Amino acid sequence: MGAVSTYIVEVASERSMGRCVALIGISGNMGFLLARAAIWTSESILNEEEMLQGGWRWPFLISFIPGFISSSGRLCCLKESKVFEAEQLKALVDGTDEQDLVPHKLRERRSTGKHIREFAWTHVLEIVIGIGGVISAAVFNYGGCVWGNSFLKKHGASRDFLMLAGICSRFLQMLLALPMGYLTDIYGCAFMNFAGAFVQTCAGFPMFMALRAAPTSLANLFVTYTCCFAWIASFNATICMYCAELFPTSVRNLGVGFSFNVGVGLFGGFAPLMA
Repeated sequence: MGAVSTYIVEVASERSMGRCVALIGISGNMGFLLARAAIWTSESILNEEEMLQGGWRWPFLISFIPGFISSSGRLCCLKESKVFEAEQLKALVDGTDEQDLVPHKLRERRSTGKHIREFAWTHVLEIVIGIGGVISAAVFNYGGCVWGNSFLKKHGASRDFLMLAGICSRFLQMLLALPMGYLTDIYGCAFMNFAGAFVQTCAGFPMFMALRAAPTSLANLFVTYTCCFAWIASFNATICMYCAELFPTSVRNLGVGFSFNVGVGLFGGFAPLMA
């Protein structure tokens, strides 16, 4: 996730950067949609005993196909961004002096640990802001969507209704991603991040109470779990862009990877446990 957002931020035009980053949201939701469809299909064809014996392996085997296509495309078609190449050339020129020209003189190389320590010390504010920026999205995705699915199952919601509502929600998020990217290009990713957190704060609890009131109702599932959840989640379509713009090119990938993964892993990972 971090490398993809970093690459798009470095190669996209500033006028359309939000829409370009929103493509990550489209492809990610497409992956979730196909995963749900694969699980639903497997469970419809195979019974519980057959799924436990070996049927659970089929979705993983099928995933090899899109994985191979994605890996082949990245290997054959992607080149380093001009911004990154210019940064590397500048670092090489700045690090060249007369001692580098002396035979058998080895330049001192920084260890990975030292590099990470220097990064953490010089960009501590950006790291904290990046982690804070993804908290609301992480809690909603893993607390609202993932745990919410388990909650609805526990309270009697039909498995087929949940699968259908989840697939439709992912499809709706795909449709909303580009409009949200367009709004990001107009108002900025910081404003959209704030708007998403604000909407989640105001609407999250009422929507959960609506789901709790009638968890077995198909209409209720589609209004809340499909439409309203998709609307809130669509504000997170450009969350990676928010993290990527906090850091300079030389440490952008490290910054995005650290802040995004810590925020999602720590707060999103413990959200279902806290719920």
